[in-house]
Amino acid sequence: MVGHAEGGAGALPGRKLLALLPLGVSQVPRHPELSYEQHSPPGVGAFVTQCLNEANEEDFRSFHAMGEARESVPGAGAIVIEKLKKKDKVEGTWFARRSFHEEVSYEELDEVLRKNHERNEMEYTPAIYDVNTLLEWHVEEEIEGVRDVNIRITQMHHSMPAPALFNDRVFTVLLVSFIPTHPASGTLAQSIDLQFPVELTTFPPAIRERSHVHVVNAKHMYKSPASGTLFQKKQDGRKVIEGRYVSLEKIAKVDKDGKVVARWEMATDSDAEGSLPMSMQKLGVPNAIVKDVPLAIEFVIKKRGG
Repeated sequence: MVGHAEGGAGALPGRKLLALLPLGVSQVPRHPELSYEQHSPPGVGAFVTQCLNEANEEDFRSFHAMGEARESVPGAGAIVIEKLKKKDKVEGTWFARRSFHEEVSYEELDEVLRKNHERNEMEYTPAIYDVNTLLEWHVEEEIEGVRDVNIRITQMHHSMPAPALFNDRVFTVLLVSFIPTHPASGTLAQSIDLQFPVELTTFPPAIRERSHVHVVNAKHMYKSPASGTLFQKKQDGRKVIEGRYVSLEKIAKVDKDGKVVARWEMATDSDAEGSLPMSMQKLGVPNAIVKDVPLAIEFVIKKRGG
C-alpha cells in the first residue's frame, strides 16, 4: 500500500489503519459504551480524517496488473474486471480489482456499496449467512473533508465450500464509510468504504455478549439468533474460526472515453486463519473478489426493477 500515514493529534500516531493488524478497544474511536475500557482513544473526527488521508494516498494505478476477467450479468452483458496485486515487505500482499460500469450508475452503486454495505453484501453473496452489528457510532459532529459518515463494528459469518473439511469463518470489522466533500482529481463524485479487523476480546462483556459467537469448552461456536433464518438455525452449534480482513473500496463517477461511467475499485488483505495454508488462500483471493462484481451488479439491477 502507498505511504505510511501518521495519525494526527488524537488519532493513531505511527499506526497505519489499512493493515491486517486488528484494532483493540482503545484504538477505535471514542464511544460512550467503551468509556471504562478505552485509554486515550482517538476522537471520531481524527480517526475519520486518518481514514480519508490513507484512502486518498492509495493509488490503484500503482498496483501490478494480473490480467482481466470477463463476467456475464443478466441485463448487463459482459463486464471486464481488471485484476491487480501489490506486495509490500511491511504490509504483505494486497489483491485488488478495478471495473468500469455503464450498465449501472455511480448513484446506484453508492446506494448498495456504501449505505448498509454489509447488509446488502449478505443479500447478494450466497456464502454470507449472518451479519450482526455489535456497536454503532452516531456521528453528529462536522468533520472537515467528509459528510455522511457511518461507523460501526459488525460481524460477518461466512459458510465455506466443503463444510465437512472447513469450518465456517467469522470476521469482526470496524466499518467506516463516507463521502469526500472534495472528490479526488479526475472524479465527478466519490464515496469511500473501509473495513478494519477488530480484536473483540479487548472489548467489554456487554459488547461481546452481542456476538453470535460463543465460547464452549475453549471452542468458538455459532449461536443462531432467536429470529434466525432456517440456514442460521442449521448452522447453530457449528464451530467457527475467526479470520481477519481489511479492505478499501472507492466508488467514483468519472468521464471515460467521453461517457460518464461508474468506477469501482477495491483492495484487500486477509487471513482466513485455521488450517488452510496462506499460499492456498492467496491463490483463491483474486478470483473470489472478482466474483463479487457480477453478484453486486445483478443485485443493483434487480433493486432497480423492483
